[in-house]
Amino acid sequence: MAIATLALVFAMTGGAYAASKYVITSTKQIKPSVLKSLQGKAGKAGANGAAGANGAAGPQGPAGPAGAAGAKGENGAAGEAGAKGEAGAKGATGTKGEKGEPGETGFTSTLPSGKTETGTWTATQYALPSEAEVEIPISFPIPVKEASSEGFILYKEETDKGEGEGHEAGCTGTVEHPTAPSGVLCIYTGEEELVNIATIPFPIFNGARGYSPAGTVMRFHGTETGAHVKMQGSFAVTAPAPTS
Repeated sequence: MAIATLALVFAMTGGAYAASKYVITSTKQIKPSVLKSLQGKAGKAGANGAAGANGAAGPQGPAGPAGAAGAKGENGAAGEAGAKGEAGAKGATGTKGEKGEPGETGFTSTLPSGKTETGTWTATQYALPSEAEVEIPISFPIPVKEASSEGFILYKEETDKGEGEGHEAGCTGTVEHPTAPSGVLCIYTGEEELVNIATIPFPIFNGARGYSPAGTVMRFHGTETGAHVKMQGSFAVTAPAPTS
């Protein structure tokens, strides 16, 4: 359009100049209707030019607000156990504790007060002459402090029936589980084979009834020639409480 306008200007200038020597210096000097008719139509758009090079990166924008927390996921399966770690360094030695009270020794020279000791005995003697005696020793594993006359022999029938002098004195155990009250020796019989034998219901030590600190003796008396005795049993003795 600019080129057409300039051509027109030159053409008119030349004609005007030749006719009347009038010079057109502006499009305002041309009648609008004439000027409009002289305007050309816009041509077709040309092809797109090649893309320009990328510009430099702009500065980083401000951080956006934090997003909402997501839902908690399910726990995953437990993993395999790891290898055993090495032993740690030895810790420092702790402070020494206070000394404890002295303990009791395993040895005692006499049976402690209120304690019970037990044992077994046996006797076998055949073909005794008339008026012969059989003595069966009862030895205490641990001596008692004092001798006592409180000793009883409980024959099997007496133990089974729960009667007799010894039972009344507190000898209420059995040959399998001998017991004795404080200050008393209880002798229990089990197997009994007595032929022509006189029994005595209490032990005798040094001719007196009872027991010494070390033990006592059971005595049986044969009444006829050929008498015999075969017996087994147990005993229990309990040390008496100290007297004030």
